[in-house]
Amino acid sequence: MSRLLDVLVLGPVDKAEILAEELRDHGIQCRAIRRDSPPAQNKKFWSAGIVIAENAQDVDAGIEALVRFSGVRIPHIVLCPDAVPESPLIDAVIRGPAPAIQVASRVRSLSRLHSMEVVADRRTEVTRLYGERAARHERTIPPHSVLYVGDASPRFMALQHALANADTEIIAAFSSYSAFEYLHERPFDAVVLSALNGGDTAFTISSAMRRNARLYHTPVLLLSDAVDQTVIDEAFARGVSDILPHDAGDDEIRDRILSLAAERRRRRGAKASLEFCRDPRTLDVETGLFHAGFITSHIQNLLHASTRDNFTFSLCVLDVIAPDGRDRPDDVSAEKARRQFAAMLRHLLRTEDAAARLSGNTFVAVLPFTDRAGVDCVAARISAIAECTAFESEDPLKPFRLSVVSTAIEAAGDETAEAFLERAIQIVRMTPNVTA
Repeated sequence: MSRLLDVLVLGPVDKAEILAEELRDHGIQCRAIRRDSPPAQNKKFWSAGIVIAENAQDVDAGIEALVRFSGVRIPHIVLCPDAVPESPLIDAVIRGPAPAIQVASRVRSLSRLHSMEVVADRRTEVTRLYGERAARHERTIPPHSVLYVGDASPRFMALQHALANADTEIIAAFSSYSAFEYLHERPFDAVVLSALNGGDTAFTISSAMRRNARLYHTPVLLLSDAVDQTVIDEAFARGVSDILPHDAGDDEIRDRILSLAAERRRRRGAKASLEFCRDPRTLDVETGLFHAGFITSHIQNLLHASTRDNFTFSLCVLDVIAPDGRDRPDDVSAEKARRQFAAMLRHLLRTEDAAARLSGNTFVAVLPFTDRAGVDCVAARISAIAECTAFESEDPLKPFRLSVVSTAIEAAGDETAEAFLERAIQIVRMTPNVTA
């Protein structure tokens, strides 16, 4: 599921306008601003802010201008030809000049990470209303781990030395077979694929990782000696996160790897926080979803936050209907099917989404940072999967299917969570069941 991304671009007027136009070609809405732009009069939630800096000295002023204009904390990406000192206000540094497809990739990744972190904070706050849980066991944070795939070339030896000095473990796999063995045995914070002797194997590995749910978010960096437009287009189409020129300095390569590795750890941390909120006191035992009381509190918390920070979130309400007439299943089988649907629903949503069963037939999914069009896509996918699934009845020779009627509705105004839910339920109840 994708969402509409609105990005601020700040820098020299000509460069900012060119990058904004190129990002629009990649489906990202952009607004170019200047350092002296006053705070935005019409407040909205921006997915990210990009600073195009001529040198490292320009960065701080650019970040300050973005913060002043947007009014809220958003992901900040810096494009700069120089090394940029670390800052808590900088989420990513891309050594410029960089292709727009690479910038678009980082915008999508960081905006998704930011949304996960915001929702994790909101959901944790609501979970505390049910009492403090025993603190999670804080394990010692191990060094970053990086997998290198390729020949034992001088470039690898230099990379190994640079990462060792940064307290980072690097493991080498000299074939694609051993690479996948390592990837399935343990998690890595980043993977470096050598394409110094041709990119076919590297592209195959990257594509395979993007098809694997467990490896999907692991950053992939391509070490290449031929960084032309053909390689760039192919690399990012295959899911590469960054391209490392073979002649880049050891410090630059180290910093680019560790930046993506740190982003990966942030994502793991946000996911762990969201999973920690799945407490017996917040869950419905029968379905494994959040119970109605928790989801109502969560929606109310998001309503307050969305009003303050101008972000969008939506509800998807689903009525799950068993067949009637001659095909009507017995009550026990119908209830069992609804509980199976609940399990399906949970696994069809993102980590930052939340779902609950409101009544016998009615379910709700809360989708933060998602507009109506995005929710419609989710609802269509859920309905299609549910309606093509055969559920067992009392008679094993007569399985049945559920039909799903859904509606998507965005948060609006100052209504309460109860009013928001009731409005959504009334709409879905008036929606005809075209599959009945």
